[in-house]
Amino acid sequence: MVKLRFEGFGELVVDGKIYYSDMIVWWDGEKEFVTKNHILDMQIFSRLIRRNPRMIVVGTGHQGCVTVSDDVKVLAKEKNIKIFEDTTENAVEIFNGLAGTGKKVVAFIHTTC
Repeated sequence: MVKLRFEGFGELVVDGKIYYSDMIVWWDGEKEFVTKNHILDMQIFSRLIRRNPRMIVVGTGHQGCVTVSDDVKVLAKEKNIKIFEDTTENAVEIFNGLAGTGKKVVAFIHTTC
C-alpha cells in the first residue's frame, strides 16, 4: 500500500522518498510529476481519470491555493467520481485512509502555497 506524507512547504514523501514537485499518485503507488498549477482543470482531470478511480483527493497546497474548476466538478459528478479537496497536509491523510482500505483513489497533490 502506498503511503503519503506532507513534510511541509514544497516537500511530499511517497513511500519514504522525498519529492519536491507536484504529483499525481494512484492507489497502487504509481506516480507522475505534474507542472505546478493552481487550478485542477480538464487537462489534469483527464490524466487523473485514465485508470478509472472512484475518488480523487486534491491537496490544495499549504495554504489552500489550488481550486477545482467547475467543469471538472460537473464531469466528476456525471462519472460518479467523488472529489475531496483539502489542504495538502489534510489531503494526504484522506488519501492514506482511502488507499488503506483498497479503494480506487488518486491524489493530485500541490506542495507549495
